[in-house]
Amino acid sequence: MNMQAKHDASLVLDFFKRFQDGDTLDVIVMGSILAMLFFAIAIIIERVYMILFVYESNGAALMQRIQRLVLDNKIDEAVKLCNTRKQAVLYQVFKSALVNAHRPFDEVQDHVEVAKLSVIPKLQQRMPYLFTMGNVATLMGLLGTVIGLVRTFSGVGALEASQKQALLSSGISTALNATAFGLMVAIPCMLSYGFLFNRINGIVDEIEHYSARLLMLLRTGSEYFENFNSSSSVTTQQTPAKAGDKDKRDVA
Repeated sequence: MNMQAKHDASLVLDFFKRFQDGDTLDVIVMGSILAMLFFAIAIIIERVYMILFVYESNGAALMQRIQRLVLDNKIDEAVKLCNTRKQAVLYQVFKSALVNAHRPFDEVQDHVEVAKLSVIPKLQQRMPYLFTMGNVATLMGLLGTVIGLVRTFSGVGALEASQKQALLSSGISTALNATAFGLMVAIPCMLSYGFLFNRINGIVDEIEHYSARLLMLLRTGSEYFENFNSSSSVTTQQTPAKAGDKDKRDVA
């Protein structure tokens, strides 16, 4: 454990050494990767907070409450419920349908589509930057490594044989630190992007599902649910009857 700690500490010191002892290209490469690290951290914190705590909501629970209010013809109370979380995207889509519930159904559908086109880009804000920084940090690290290797091999030719090995080992180790630093930035960026991207897709699917259910509810009212329940019960009752008829035919 002590040896590993010393090795990690030496890596950190090598990073700072690249800033202090490196030329302009080293400073540009390592500084760019460091800037992307801070920028990525800011985006990740902001997106996690907005997506998980502001935009996301419990769609099933909201649909149950809205369904009960609509069936009781309490549209105003349903709108007030949607106003309790004005930034939650599903609440906004539901509100766009409820405030226009008195209009023709085609217009209600149009308002819902406009609301979806308005809220979905909010979920996807700054996500492309996170993906781009993950890729660019890796490439910048490789660039720093290539520059370091070119400099190392260029300097080897002017040295004696006894000094070449020491210069090569030191130069290659220092050059590879750029790639390591780039990967240290890129990996958290890509993992965060994948996690947030999946959560965004889940919210979008939830919006599509529950907005379609709300439109059906506004169009048919309780009739849709009564027909659904009655058709299910009829199907359940008819299945054994058909089986009995078949047994009678077999006996005959």
